[in-house]
Amino acid sequence: MALGEQRAKKEYLFDEQGNKILGKNGKPKTREIDLTDWNNKENAEKWREHFATLCNQYLEKAGEQKRVDHRSYQRQGKEEIPTIHLGASAGALERKGVETEKGNINREIKKHNSIVRAVRERIAELTSWLNDFTKVLFEKYEQYKQEKKVEYEDKAELFNLYEYISIYYDLQGEKARKLNPYASNKKISADLNCFSKARIYLSDNKLQTIADLQGKITELQGKNKNIYQDIKAKTQRIETLHQCLVYADIIKANRKIYEEWKSKTFLFKDSFYNTHQEEIDKYQRAKGRIEKLSGESALKPKSWKKEMESLESEISKLNKQSQSIKDEYEQINHIKYAVKTVNDDYGIDLSIEIDKAIKRGEKPSVIAQIKKYQEQQEAYEKRK
Repeated sequence: MALGEQRAKKEYLFDEQGNKILGKNGKPKTREIDLTDWNNKENAEKWREHFATLCNQYLEKAGEQKRVDHRSYQRQGKEEIPTIHLGASAGALERKGVETEKGNINREIKKHNSIVRAVRERIAELTSWLNDFTKVLFEKYEQYKQEKKVEYEDKAELFNLYEYISIYYDLQGEKARKLNPYASNKKISADLNCFSKARIYLSDNKLQTIADLQGKITELQGKNKNIYQDIKAKTQRIETLHQCLVYADIIKANRKIYEEWKSKTFLFKDSFYNTHQEEIDKYQRAKGRIEKLSGESALKPKSWKKEMESLESEISKLNKQSQSIKDEYEQINHIKYAVKTVNDDYGIDLSIEIDKAIKRGEKPSVIAQIKKYQEQQEAYEKRK
């Protein structure tokens, strides 16, 4: 659009007799007519993209790491739930420290997204470690399998996670004995608590090998994905119900005018409509939106509010489940750390355990889990 070019103009509204229609304030009613495509919604995407590009250029010049993206989370491939729009009224109340329904929904969404990000980071860390660990095993095997073959041909056991954590806590006990009595007793007590939790976790989940550990991670990933999808669906439903309540208020505010218009005879119907067009149109649009959103024409504000409360309660429970999964990842990460510490402190030659595994013969299920390590690591590297 050229600089100074007129974007829109106003024209008066006339009744059937050619007279200007007056509003409640006594002034003639007008409507706006676009003269250019400046208000065309198809241009919004281009303008948003251009604005994001400019922002990123200036952020880069300023040495900032943050970047702006005009696309939605879904288009960016982010497994996060976007917050809902607060609006002017709710936004003003929230800034004053007054909690609102929309604000509470957004706080639940942010809480969930925080848990999702933490779990996703933990998954990436654990998967990367497992993949690297498996890679080292095969590399070491190729290097040492010939010289170790005879020595260990009578054994073919896979890695035992119980042995690793037992050795790890023996190491911690030796470190504790070098401390003063108070610190020693405190460390021994804390280590014993961690050791008990680790053994109980391995026992409860029947985990003995690295392959078992990967199987558990895969299971947790599936659960976490289902929780995310469930919360997303419930959040979208809450947003839909909230919209229905807004439209219900509009219908309530304009019902009297609409019903009066409907009761008018044909002779006076058009004239009444011209005078009350805004109220009548608002009523009809709101009615149509509710039918589209809810699938029915009846207004059920009490039922909608009750359903929203129920959904918010369910989302809260799902967030607790997400937190529980996060706690499990913390336990898995602790076991992983114990394995690494034992290998580092004792200089354990990984080829010994590799010979055992290959001598025994890898089971198809173990091979499948190792492939899963590799696939997940490749996908993780691509995302990075």
